[in-house]
Amino acid sequence: MFHEEFPHEITFQAYTKVSDGGGGYTSEWTDSLTTEAFVCPVSSKELYQAAQTKNPINHDVFFPYVDGIKPDMRVKYGENILTIHSKPLDQGGQGEILLLKCSL
Repeated sequence: MFHEEFPHEITFQAYTKVSDGGGGYTSEWTDSLTTEAFVCPVSSKELYQAAQTKNPINHDVFFPYVDGIKPDMRVKYGENILTIHSKPLDQGGQGEILLLKCSL
């Protein structure tokens, strides 16, 4: 059951080597972790600032603190795939909530 603070469900995916069944490997996105989250579009001010630096960030993703999330992963949110553009940012320094800056 999701908290009001985290009404969405996201899945982190990592690009990993997977056996091709013939003794070789292929790389593909595989699910790593599913968790509750709050996914929200950034404000118009943040969009303007991102455009000024040619940074495509257009979504903030907040989620409960977990280890192992890396910038080379991606976020599956419903039918959308979000590209991660930041390391997980510890909100308030309490080790409770992390933030990722992402784009569609």
